[in-house]
Amino acid sequence: MRPALILLRHSVVRSRTLVGGLGLLLFVFQVLFVLLARTLQASNTFGQIAELAPPFVRELFGSSFVTMLSFSGIVAFGYFHPAILAALVGVAIAVSSEPAGESERRFTDLVLARPASRAHVMTRSALLLAAVTVCLVGLMVAGTWLALWSLGGTDAPRVRPGLIGSLALNLAALVFCWGGITLALAARGRRRGAVGAAAAGLALTAFVVDYMARVWAPLRPAAWLSPFHYYDPMAMLLGTDLPVAHLWTLGGAGLAGIAVAYWVYARRDL
Repeated sequence: MRPALILLRHSVVRSRTLVGGLGLLLFVFQVLFVLLARTLQASNTFGQIAELAPPFVRELFGSSFVTMLSFSGIVAFGYFHPAILAALVGVAIAVSSEPAGESERRFTDLVLARPASRAHVMTRSALLLAAVTVCLVGLMVAGTWLALWSLGGTDAPRVRPGLIGSLALNLAALVFCWGGITLALAARGRRRGAVGAAAAGLALTAFVVDYMARVWAPLRPAAWLSPFHYYDPMAMLLGTDLPVAHLWTLGGAGLAGIAVAYWVYARRDL
């Protein structure tokens, strides 16, 4: 494991600015969401916002619309905001496409000229993906609970126990899944940009398929193919427990991608 840990340290140094900057932004965003929820609660404007919403918006969200426009809904909004989802998946794609970038720069030749194997390279990438996922989602949770503790106030509604933990766990599994898929692509690719573009295109397609399947019946049979299908924050906001099957599906897909990456990378021509 020593060569893999040395490579991991090298990768952490290279990605520290990207991951650290995004982690700080996510932390601040969660604090701001709690502050916004506290402000809306104090001014009693949740009902007014709901009345101003167009009818098609209410129909689109259904029974979850009222729940989303509540103290808990605003606090948890960061865990399913499309921009934050895109940022998290994007970082997972960026760190997991590193093997392709190393092949492109011929850095792999230097690594394998030392007492390190191809498996060590993949182990490094898998550990980096897991560490980045835990770090980013962990900072989101820390920002949420710190803000609830310091800004929530004694008269603020209580966030349902386990809601933030369930959302964070499911979100982390989703990010890990896309990282594993990207790593499988990077194990074969020779251009980091091409691998990143392919993974981003797959993620966007999967997101659109899952979103459209919720409102368009002909697409529903294909919805299970999208990893986003196994992340349903609205259901958890309405009180549904986190389905363990969703975690197994997303985690299993991510691990399957990593296993494919090991197999492909060990047999490819570098």
